[in-house]
Amino acid sequence: MSPRSPHRRALLLLLVIMATTLLPWSQATSYTDFLKRHQDNPKSDLQSDSTYCNLMMQRRHLNCQRGNTFIHASEQQLTSICNSRGKNLDGNQTSKTLFPITICTRGKGLRRVFCRYKGKSKIKRIRVTCEKGLPVHYISHA
Repeated sequence: MSPRSPHRRALLLLLVIMATTLLPWSQATSYTDFLKRHQDNPKSDLQSDSTYCNLMMQRRHLNCQRGNTFIHASEQQLTSICNSRGKNLDGNQTSKTLFPITICTRGKGLRRVFCRYKGKSKIKRIRVTCEKGLPVHYISHA
């Protein structure tokens, strides 16, 4: 193929289009993954916190992980941490406001095939990693 070949130009154009469309997609995927993994708003009504954790971990395909925290807040409230309502600490954002959360922890001594979770509802500040104004990773609660 010569450098001025129409095929080469078309291939180059296709690569440029793919690169510009994949970057925002990967960003959205990280944010979407964060929401899938951590957001439950309003909190699903599942009797006790332990029942809640056992069902939510299974529903979100997080079963047998050591633990997870579910945040009971809107997308707007979560994204505000990354913008005006967060305090930057070590490159991560800590919320200035308190959030209702449910902390799920895998029970000790249970075999991984029979994972059971204990849950605890709290109201805490949360710490997240933000990219381009969106939360993409849950760090901790305080």
